[in-house]
Amino acid sequence: MREQELFAVPKHTYWLAILSLFMGVSSLITSEFIPISLLTPIAHDLSISEGVAGQSITMVGVFAVITSLSLSPVVKHINRKIILLSFSVMVIISNLIVAFSLNYTVLLIGRALLGICVGGFWSMASAVTLQLATPKDISRALSIVYAGVSIATIIALPLSSYMGNIIGWRNVFIIAALMGLVSLIWQLFTLPSIPAQKGNSFSSMFNLLQQQWIFIGILAIISSYGGYHIVFSYLRPWLQNDLQLASNIVTLTLLLFGIANCVGTLIAGLFLGQFFKITMVMVHLLFFVIAITLFFSKHLITENLIMIFVWGLLFGFIPVGWTTWITRTLSNKAELMGGLSVAAIQLSIGLAAAIGGNLYDYFGSGGLFIASAVVMLFAILLIHHSFSIYLKMMNKPI
Repeated sequence: MREQELFAVPKHTYWLAILSLFMGVSSLITSEFIPISLLTPIAHDLSISEGVAGQSITMVGVFAVITSLSLSPVVKHINRKIILLSFSVMVIISNLIVAFSLNYTVLLIGRALLGICVGGFWSMASAVTLQLATPKDISRALSIVYAGVSIATIIALPLSSYMGNIIGWRNVFIIAALMGLVSLIWQLFTLPSIPAQKGNSFSSMFNLLQQQWIFIGILAIISSYGGYHIVFSYLRPWLQNDLQLASNIVTLTLLLFGIANCVGTLIAGLFLGQFFKITMVMVHLLFFVIAITLFFSKHLITENLIMIFVWGLLFGFIPVGWTTWITRTLSNKAELMGGLSVAAIQLSIGLAAAIGGNLYDYFGSGGLFIASAVVMLFAILLIHHSFSIYLKMMNKPI
């Protein structure tokens, strides 16, 4: 089936609508990663360990996986604008549940609701953007949407940490709910009608996974995000407990980490556009080298901080890189591939938080770095294998 039969190419680019998606991404990812900067106070308030508190990130991943795999086939005839607005409402409710939670169980319920939003929104993000932007503006539009991830990194890490120290972690989640409200209003007035793509069924999704290069690519996505998040999920405890940084220095470090991530997102397109395969391989190789170096340089604070900033910069290449992979190879199946990739990403984030929590509780930060290095090495092998198979099949580079 040809691409134009699956979705209509817009006559002009809906920039205000694309900016509303940027706001939605910022709100969504901020809500997802706020606990990373607030693990210590959340754990203290609810009388649980930081490793257990980290499972609130795992809960989001579990429900995001389920939603991303099932949403497109289940709601294949519903206008995407209605679905996106529904997710914005659920983000607000989720953050309010967490903010007023009296125990760990209620907190997990709120995070599970957020997981549904994360999985649903991201499974549609690429396909919706393709219907809002003309072909010549697609790359720019995707960059704007994914810039929300970088902005959310700044909000969720340093600002949440700083504000949590002043107003308490519960009020930070209330502010996140207000961000969701702004996103809801913006999308309500700017998003046009967005018909669903045709061919969204469980059988079509299964058929995609039967192709070897796609299946290996999905495994590569799991390894790519997982290797990063094993360290990222426990960044604050490492800075605070292992490097013994003061709370104000921790906040500054998280701010610089977020800025580095923004820079990485902005420059990623320059490299990926011209040297896609080699850039993806080299980025993961650098992750591997940094993880090993961090393991052997535990007491070198300045060197550790420099490396963790580079770690943040490199991650800017990951979401842009894997989205580019989808739009270059499977644009006519963008929504289904979006669901599969989101399932892979959220599965990896959930596993990273779960495995990383146990590793940190039992082996300290050293266990995180070794695990990350091993996973990144595996990602390199999978990326090379998937891209090579595609090249042989299609007789053209990615």
